[in-house]
Amino acid sequence: MNSFLLRFAKRLHDWFNAKWIDGKYHSTTVVSNCQLGKKVKVGKHSYCGNSSIGDFSYLSGLNIVVNTQIGKFCSIGSFVSICTGNHPTSSFVSTSPVFYSLHGYTFADKEYFKESGTVEIGNDVWIGSNVVVVDNIKIGHGAIVAAGAVVTQDVPDYAIVGGIPARLIRMRFDEETVEKLLASEWWNKDEKWLKENFKLLHNVDTFLSALEK
Repeated sequence: MNSFLLRFAKRLHDWFNAKWIDGKYHSTTVVSNCQLGKKVKVGKHSYCGNSSIGDFSYLSGLNIVVNTQIGKFCSIGSFVSICTGNHPTSSFVSTSPVFYSLHGYTFADKEYFKESGTVEIGNDVWIGSNVVVVDNIKIGHGAIVAAGAVVTQDVPDYAIVGGIPARLIRMRFDEETVEKLLASEWWNKDEKWLKENFKLLHNVDTFLSALEK
């Protein structure tokens, strides 16, 4: 077996045999200055920095997440990048950070441009694979972002968006239903209640009817 195949075989071995650290993230993953809730998982070969992830949420793997607040019960697909930084696009002649940043090699004598922002992701959000979420975005509760989308503006609660740039495809539910779901804040119910009533969440009408009793 030649050296390339040996290296490839080793990488496959490392990929499939990476261990979970504290049951939350892989040994191939870097988690820096993050708060992870209960039953959170951060998949292989990911970077999560200066962020928080709520209970029962997960990153599938090969993710980059920076300066982001992620709610509970969120599902983040693979190859998703969130809040990875800005470059100037209008008044500056060049987009290169060597002219305005003190990070790395630079001509600048101070910071002239804010390179990083923040992102806020609500509860029960599904973000498909290969999505990019730019800085200073808010994604509402219950929203869905279709695979491959580039999110450049805020996403309303319970909206489905997709495309480049991401645009509204449709709302998941009618306005009255959305208001009731938001008012229920079911994601804040304790684990015992969720275990006993999980089947209610299989149908929105059944769920809302049960809450009204």
